[in-house]
Amino acid sequence: MKNIITAILFFATLVTFGQVVTGSPSGYTVIDENVEIIIDVTGVNDNDGNSIAGKELYIWTWSSAGDAKTNNSWTNIGPGAKLTMISDTEYRMIFPITNGDETYNTLAELYGAEAAPGSITSIGFLLRDQSPTFQTGDSSIPFSAFIFVSEEIRTFPSQATTKDVLTLRFNKNFSSLSNPALTGAQNISVHIEPSNDMALALDINTVFTGQYYQASIVPANSFESLFNLGTLAEIKYYFFDTDNPSIKSAEESIRLLQAGN
Repeated sequence: MKNIITAILFFATLVTFGQVVTGSPSGYTVIDENVEIIIDVTGVNDNDGNSIAGKELYIWTWSSAGDAKTNNSWTNIGPGAKLTMISDTEYRMIFPITNGDETYNTLAELYGAEAAPGSITSIGFLLRDQSPTFQTGDSSIPFSAFIFVSEEIRTFPSQATTKDVLTLRFNKNFSSLSNPALTGAQNISVHIEPSNDMALALDINTVFTGQYYQASIVPANSFESLFNLGTLAEIKYYFFDTDNPSIKSAEESIRLLQAGN
């Protein structure tokens, strides 16, 4: 996990409607992998007043960024929504989660917010059976909130495949620019090169969004020959003054997961 977060708060346990929800490891965020979310249903009843202890349970969950991809539909909940029963009263939601042909490694991926994990400010859920013939009331899943640490340059998303849209951003107002001369630049471009073939490098004009200078590419399209060979694995980039190319920012790189043809 790229170190772009600062943890600011985590509630180790949260009790709502009788449910005790804990996380392992404690202090997990929505972009941490290999997380276990443990739900204790001691004393929890469904909406008809019947105990759910010992029953086969599925989790129907949502967030401020959207519904979980395992929800599918209310009458056809995904197989990845099934909880692992440890005992009659203890159930676990364990990452990575496989739902058909899809795998979600983090909470951000589960809610489709991997490119903007900060949009997840709350997570809710209820428990039910597959049909469903019963359901519980709503409850919440705790997690450690985080804020992005300001950086000179950054890639969004921080993890991507060769076929994803990559946005490369430069913050000219960063307080500790590696090259202060860039503050006077009127036009800024970005130099992008695959790490295994510098001859294929690209220089692209950026646009100013009101906060960042940025440009976007799809690596498979920009470096098609390397993608077809299956050797496109990492790209490096830096920003520079278009009118004086010797004035450059710090350099960054991103490793790419292989996407099929």
